[in-house]
Amino acid sequence: MAISQGRDSALAPARSTTQEQAAARPRVVTAGITPRAFLIGTALIPLMCYWVEYTEIVAQGTDLAAMSLIIGAVFALFLLICFNGLLSRVAPRWMFSQAELMFIYIMQTVSIGISGIGMMQFLVPTLGNAYKFATAGNEWETRFHPFIPAWLVPNRTDPLVLDKFYQGNANWTDYAGAWAGPIFWWTGFICVLLGSMLCLNVILRRQWMDQEKLPFPIVYLPLELTRSDPESGPIWRNRLFWIAFLIPVVLESLASINYLYPSVPAIPLKPSTLPNLGQFLTSPPWSAVGGLSLAFYPMVIGLIYFLPVDVSFSGWFFFLFARLQDVFATAMGWRGEGVPPTLARIPYHGEQGAGAFLGLALFGFWSYRKYLGAVIGKAFGEKEAADVHDENEPMPYRMAVFGFLIGFALLCFFAIQAGMAWWLPPIFLMIYFIFATTFTRARAEAGLPWGYGPFVSPHGLLTSVAGTKGYDPQTLTAFALFQWFTFDFRAMAMPHQMEAMKIAGSTDVRMNNRHLVWVILWATLIGALASWWALLAIYYEHGAATANVNSWRTSMGTTPWRNLEDWLRNPTPFDMNRVYGVFGGMGFVGFLMTMRTRLLSWPFHPIGYVLAETSTMGWLWFPTFLGWLIKLLVLRYGGIRAFRTGIPFFIGLILGDYVISCLWALFGLYLGIPTYRAFPI
Repeated sequence: MAISQGRDSALAPARSTTQEQAAARPRVVTAGITPRAFLIGTALIPLMCYWVEYTEIVAQGTDLAAMSLIIGAVFALFLLICFNGLLSRVAPRWMFSQAELMFIYIMQTVSIGISGIGMMQFLVPTLGNAYKFATAGNEWETRFHPFIPAWLVPNRTDPLVLDKFYQGNANWTDYAGAWAGPIFWWTGFICVLLGSMLCLNVILRRQWMDQEKLPFPIVYLPLELTRSDPESGPIWRNRLFWIAFLIPVVLESLASINYLYPSVPAIPLKPSTLPNLGQFLTSPPWSAVGGLSLAFYPMVIGLIYFLPVDVSFSGWFFFLFARLQDVFATAMGWRGEGVPPTLARIPYHGEQGAGAFLGLALFGFWSYRKYLGAVIGKAFGEKEAADVHDENEPMPYRMAVFGFLIGFALLCFFAIQAGMAWWLPPIFLMIYFIFATTFTRARAEAGLPWGYGPFVSPHGLLTSVAGTKGYDPQTLTAFALFQWFTFDFRAMAMPHQMEAMKIAGSTDVRMNNRHLVWVILWATLIGALASWWALLAIYYEHGAATANVNSWRTSMGTTPWRNLEDWLRNPTPFDMNRVYGVFGGMGFVGFLMTMRTRLLSWPFHPIGYVLAETSTMGWLWFPTFLGWLIKLLVLRYGGIRAFRTGIPFFIGLILGDYVISCLWALFGLYLGIPTYRAFPI
């Protein structure tokens, strides 16, 4: 009995301590996804994917999926909110909660992008263009056709499979069997790729959101539209919101009418309708500035209002700084006739950009290495990481870490089976995920309307910089087959996934993170399958090589094969000068990160430099400057109170631009005519 009492008394303090620790942890009230939200969100995905594909490919209207704040998803949310307003009058008990609206919205953002450029819109034509555009002159049939895996491209036993794909006037279901293999394998690849991104996002979430408290400007609009302030009520009752909403409605409507009837005057808003300042700089070295596009996108100015001032300042400043580098190179005589390529490439913008993308992620990992070590320790069951809690995370850290490692291994295995040498996929995919992490970080801090990767892509680092002499033809052929998702980052899913997690923790009642993960995975699968259906249906009806469709999207499917032809015809050696450019970009972004931590008044943000060495700021630098100036003046003369007062105005500016652009796109869809493209140019 004494022994028993001793054991009980020894265990009592431990049990008490455990209970106290559990009680000390904040209990999180969460809202899970409801059946109706799940069904509505799922049903909307195929509809939205088809709308995106038809508008961008056939109607050749506004890009609905390429924006950071996806236009199609915002428009669907707007319609749901309007319907919710109707329910509030006739059946209040059936109204959607904010969490339900956000679950539906998130399902669209993580799926619609799959149907966009840089994803399925590039993949599908890539699979057929290798054969469609093969000629006796380019010798594709003999140079690399034997190395293309038959299981990754449509079955060619029936010549009509590709003939009808490019000619049109056919029903895609008649040829669905020939596409079954590629649909199965590439859908699996996409799901594993995006699932790996999701795991990586879970690993980084707490560091970025809870510790660094990154601003995530993109999430302001959906949250503000669905939130009801206890004091002022919903944003829809704010007069400033409606005044701002009407500004782009009027301006974009005039531009759309002017597009159809040029005699109707309109105020120019985008670069294609405004003078380029670069055309006035005709004398060297200032002629090296090149393009300096003007633009007055209302939604860009609206989004910039939610950026930290140092980020928006650095965005336009480093864009001009990059142009001045060209002026300096010309003044030094490194440009012009007879100049060797090593000098003509100075200042190596593409390589600088690739180095900046590598450096921002790698230096970031190093700066929060203790946090990453704790997460990995938790995943591997280390005792020292026992106090690292992941109960409220989207998935347990063990699942996230091992999910990423298994996903990475599966992607490598897939690439090796496609024909790559065994050592190349780990290097290529590691670079790609580093780039994707930087791109996601840039969205979290800068939140610009659209964003690009650096001019030198992961493929470029491993071919243009590292040279192609060390690769065999089979490896290069397989490598070309994986270019479709590294060309253009605008529709990349990883930022949308991270923003979904930010939304989940920012609603009035926190959304269930575990439900969120399964919703994202489900929407990814449905989005991939819906994109196959939409693209094949459209191309078999209208013809991928006819004047009925957007020729640029078809041509992007040829680019990998033209690159491959060049790699095989003109093998290049390792280029150390370009490596110096990469290290220069890494070093400069490291310098900016160091100075930012050492000097509180340091005005230059590394994200600005990262964006400057991409195509992102080419169309956005001037509206970014205007948005920065407006916010600077608001904060300086009105303070944080004035900033908060202005939030409804700038939300209205963004939403009005989106809604009217979608309405004009639907108008063109209804009449079967091309309409004004509000975005991007």
